[in-house]
Amino acid sequence: MDISHEDFQRARRISRAVQDYLNAINRDGLRSTDVYPYLARQGLVEKDRHQGVHFRKFLRKLKDCNALQLIPQCTYRPTAHHAVEWYFYRVSDDSQQPQQSDLGVASAVRVPIISEEEADRLIALARPHVEALPKQADTDNYTPQQLATRKNYPRAYERWTPREIEIMTRAFRKFGSVDKVATLLERQPSIVKRRLRESGL
Repeated sequence: MDISHEDFQRARRISRAVQDYLNAINRDGLRSTDVYPYLARQGLVEKDRHQGVHFRKFLRKLKDCNALQLIPQCTYRPTAHHAVEWYFYRVSDDSQQPQQSDLGVASAVRVPIISEEEADRLIALARPHVEALPKQADTDNYTPQQLATRKNYPRAYERWTPREIEIMTRAFRKFGSVDKVATLLERQPSIVKRRLRESGL
């Protein structure tokens, strides 16, 4: 299993947010279900109805790749049936800057080629193109669950147009981040990831 550019960026953003959150509430030893709501509100993890199932899968992926050091606040305890409980503790500022050579999997980690700030700048520039995409006004046929999803991702369930796929492709090639493309398109990251795969990316 490989740690991608996107995984690296996401882990570093989560690490900074977790540290800020723990400092703000002046607590340690929080579980993943405790920090998940904050991370979801910040748009750093995908929202779900299971208190962070996608977040926990991501932590498991980092652990399995020996790259959990990317989130130095995170530790885990094995439980019965091969499950894991995740806990978070504040770290010193120095501990928040792991070097690629310290990860033990340097060959599997691809350091981002564009900063988060630059990606956000590009998103702001491309936002008018997304706002110009067609969007249906009638949502009467949507289920309550779909309507709830659209509160978090305003373009969820909209029909994909060739223009949107073009924007998605250009954006991903520019800053290489599924999360950032999803932010730009206002769609669920899992759906954007599937579309990218279908487009050969």
